[in-house]
Formats: sequence, structure tokens, C-alpha cells
Amino acid sequence: MPPRQTPEREWRVDLRGTVFRMVATDATVYCLTLRSGGSGDVYAVRTDGVIRWHEADLDGVGSLDYVAGRLYLGGRTFRALEADSGGELFETKLPDGQAYSAVEHRGTIYVATNTDSFYGLDADTGAIQWHASIGGDHGVSIYRGQPLVSSPYRIRCYRSDRSPLTALLGEPPAIHTSWQPPHQSVAVLWPAVVDGTLYRGAVGTDRSTVPLIAYDLDAGRRRWHRELASYVYTPAVDPDAGRVYTFARPAGARTSHGTVYALDSASGATAWSQPLDFRAGCPVIANETVYLSGPDDDGGRVVALDSSTGAVRWEAGVGDSQVNHALLSVGERLYVGGTGEMVALA
Repeated sequence: MPPRQTPEREWRVDLRGTVFRMVATDATVYCLTLRSGGSGDVYAVRTDGVIRWHEADLDGVGSLDYVAGRLYLGGRTFRALEADSGGELFETKLPDGQAYSAVEHRGTIYVATNTDSFYGLDADTGAIQWHASIGGDHGVSIYRGQPLVSSPYRIRCYRSDRSPLTALLGEPPAIHTSWQPPHQSVAVLWPAVVDGTLYRGAVGTDRSTVPLIAYDLDAGRRRWHRELASYVYTPAVDPDAGRVYTFARPAGARTSHGTVYALDSASGATAWSQPLDFRAGCPVIANETVYLSGPDDDGGRVVALDSSTGAVRWEAGVGDSQVNHALLSVGERLYVGGTGEMVALA
């Protein structure tokens, strides 16, 4: 379990660029770093801080997903790497858009982009099997064996199988369910899907508040929504406690404060709220504790809140450089990403 008491820095590892996204297995943390000019690096770091492998100078990379022993790198070119070695399995140039997220199911990689395009790739070769037009930035996940796509304007669930004729014609799978949200805010990527409900934050630079929305995926309707602030981050969900945790803040590039909310997962009612005096990111829930990280005047900070009450368990300064919002809980450690480094707390 990650620390409930004030932790110590166990190790740090130097990286090129700023950590943008981290994913992990029990033995390895994979992180994507971005640099000015649009290039990025991918690192595989053991839990003792030793770098297993490093792929450098990947042009136009912008997302990282781990699926069944593979790493999928999004960008103008979609890449698949062998997670154990970093060896490239294939790369596919997308005709339109930049890949933002990807999942694999039954031999097909479903790729969501930052444009109107949604792709199905052959999981063995990377060849494009089909292409669909669905509208806007979106994220993709698998729900009950079917691809689920969330965009600013609609949520669609596709069938996971295609008829022989559809496959022969290179057409996308049929739409199983589709519904349109009443709010036209820009969706935050990677919504949380837990126990049949999709929870989605939003951003709205021209609005004082935008909602955190809960959708019942089986009924195809909104369960509840809560207007919180101009930026409502992707939430963390604890199904056992029946709580949804998110960080919300006002608009503004220099905004350095916000509020953590714990909401009832069934109704959206506020269980507690805790203001923070730094700009945190998406929360992580583990060990009955809500963890958040973000930059402050001294480089960066991690805060741990009691998940039942919102009381501060501990705060810790971390990193020798600017900390961003990349935070990951694996086993007994917290991994914190920043500019030029990753830090492990235990």
C-alpha cells in the first residue's frame, strides 16, 4: 500500500523532457516525456529506480497506453512497442489526426484521435482496417466487451464484431448505443468508467463552472451532474466507498489554487471538500487516501487526504525541478513526474 504517513524520497531518476504520462505493471513504470519541438522519449524504469530501456527522439508522440505486454504510443504516427524490450512492433501513419488513446480487443486496436477520426487497426500488423467519423477530441475504452468512445458531443458504444461484408468493405463496426450529453463543454481525456457508470470532467474557459457528469452506460442516460468550476479534472472512483474524487479549479493560466471534492457516486452530493493552495491534477485513490500532486513555488508538492473526511494526512515537497500533474500509485510507492525527473516516494 502507498504511504499514509509522511513518506521519504526513495530514489529519483533523471529524464529528458517533462513527464507527461505514466503507466505501470508490478515491476516496471513506463513514462512518456515531452520536449519542446514536439519530440518525446519513452522510459521503462524498474521499481528500484534502474532504467531498463529508453527510446529517444520519437517525433510527434503525445500519448502512452499499456495493453497486454505492449506499449501504444499515440501521435501523428501510431506506434506499438514491446514492453519488455522497447523494440518496435509496428508503426502506422494515420491519415488524419493525432492519436490520443488506444485500447485493444479481439485482435483490433481502437484508436481515438484529436479530430473527427476513429480508427480500427490490426493488432498484429498495425494495418488500418476501418475508419469512422465521430466528431471531436475523444477517449476510448472497453465496456462489457464493446468499444466505448466519449467525445465532447456524444457517447457511443460500438459493436465489437463486424459482419463479413462490413469487414470486406473496410467499414467500421455498427453503433450499439449512442446518446448526446446536454452540456457542450470540451471533455477531459480518459474518463473514468466504473461499475457501469462513466464519470467525465470538463473544461470551459468561457464559463465560470462546468460539470462533472455521471452517465449510466446500461440505461444510456445521465445519472447526475455537478457544476464545480471552470476546470474539472478526470476523477478517481472508489466503488467500495461509493465516492468520486476530483480536483476543480478556476480558469486562468496562472491560477494556483483549487478544491478537492468527494462526491457520492449515486447522487453527486458533496461528502466533503478540501481547498488546496497549489494547482493539483487528477487525484489517485489508494489505501483509503486521496493523493494529488502539482507545481508550487518550491518546485512541487504531493498531498495526501483522508478519503473519508478530506483531512490532510500529510504534505511533502518533492523534486528538484518543476513537478507536473503526473502521479501514479503502484504497490507501496507513489511515483511523481516532473521536468527532467521522476521521483519515488515510500
